[in-house]
Amino acid sequence: MYPEMALPMEGRTNWKVFAGVMAGGVAGIGALTGMLMNGVVSAAVNLPVPFTVQASSINGTGFNLAPGQVPNQQQGAAQIQMNGSLQNMTISKTVNTPLGTFQINISAGSGSTPVQATGMTVYASSLGGDTSFPSGLTMDASSGALSGSQLQMNNATLQVPYLSTQSITLPGMSLSIQPVSGSSSSSSSSSSSGN
Repeated sequence: MYPEMALPMEGRTNWKVFAGVMAGGVAGIGALTGMLMNGVVSAAVNLPVPFTVQASSINGTGFNLAPGQVPNQQQGAAQIQMNGSLQNMTISKTVNTPLGTFQINISAGSGSTPVQATGMTVYASSLGGDTSFPSGLTMDASSGALSGSQLQMNNATLQVPYLSTQSITLPGMSLSIQPVSGSSSSSSSSSSSGN
């Protein structure tokens, strides 16, 4: 028998390598999220089930809403275009994988600095919240389009199959991945990064 086969090998975890791999994975997800928000990989959100965007408040300028069709889908939705400031924003989605069902949450703007988005285009299959238009609202009866120079919405919830922006800042962004109750996997990971 060869000497190296005589004893079983013992494994150890190099925590520096492990942390590097985890940080790289989280950075990759963050970069993908950033590209998604900037419309670089907008096709990635063309999923059969929309994700949910929630914010304690949304202050928008140059608001326009019109009936539209979600890009690359046959699904109709309200197309919203504006520049926006979102306080306590959370994007969440439940994803089924071979390892189980997971809830993915991306949060930002929970401190004194809100999320800032310019050139934002959102296709919303539903939206709700306490809404006001301080400078008035215009409706085009022929197209059903709404427009207003200012939008204020509190306790906002949008079901969104598509979202893109020209630019976005995500202060205090955090990502969490949690198994949903009854999922076959019990592992979870989370990370956060300041802006």
